[in-house]
Amino acid sequence: MHQTIHTIVFEEKAGGGNPAPVTLDADDLSTEEMQAMAHSWGEESVFLMKPSRDDCDVRARYFVPLHEMEMCSHDTIGAVTVLVGTGRVTASPVRLETALGQVLVDWEKDGEEVKVSLSQFLPRFTEKNPTAEEVCAALRIRPDQLADLPIESSATSRFKLIVPLKDRETVYALDPDYEALWSLCDKYGTTGFYPYAPEHGDDPLLFCARQFPCRAGYPEDPATGVAASALNAYLIRHELIPLKEGWNEITVRQGEAMGKPSIIYAACYRENGEVTATRISGKARLG
Repeated sequence: MHQTIHTIVFEEKAGGGNPAPVTLDADDLSTEEMQAMAHSWGEESVFLMKPSRDDCDVRARYFVPLHEMEMCSHDTIGAVTVLVGTGRVTASPVRLETALGQVLVDWEKDGEEVKVSLSQFLPRFTEKNPTAEEVCAALRIRPDQLADLPIESSATSRFKLIVPLKDRETVYALDPDYEALWSLCDKYGTTGFYPYAPEHGDDPLLFCARQFPCRAGYPEDPATGVAASALNAYLIRHELIPLKEGWNEITVRQGEAMGKPSIIYAACYRENGEVTATRISGKARLG
């Protein structure tokens, strides 16, 4: 019999983070039932069941209120936290079966909390991207509010359109035309807009961002690990952060404009100047 445990992931401070309902023993649920449950909660939801692959420990299916997704990082962090907390997994990494393939998820105890790091895939980028004029119209901003950097879809799992803005204030003041934004997502094959800017201060690895998903059932997401990972890949591709061999980690603050302050850690591993691994890290608590 299935059981749902509600978690909050990537919480920076009280009231923040991204809800992630985790349903255990979901083998008895149909696709339609899982979709209906996600719709009733209005949240990205993960359903765990027995794997169909011998090289995986658990199978995960992910749903937003309006459709199924291939992968969701914050749901995965919530899921592994629940699996560890209920004693269903006792060793790291957890081998997760997803629609994108096997995902390795490392975890370690940090006092009473569980720190979870999940592998992503190697970076990919699209050659066909919207123009600055199209993006400005969808975000309802002036061209001079864009940074003089490429607008480009990036992915380490799902494609997100990385939109560089000049400053934090512009990021937080955004009020998109959602129909226009979704139309551009359809036209250019991306799953959402991820406008970002450097945060105030001297830390070159700290950024703020917002995520506007394409027809997910809600207009904005308070914390999006796959988008933060896509941003990190973009920043490394265009050499916009200090680079070194080994892990290059950025910190992304998201959700502030929604009153749900969240914090995400995304890293790419570089060897001989090439990215050879990517990961997202964060924590969850029972909601």
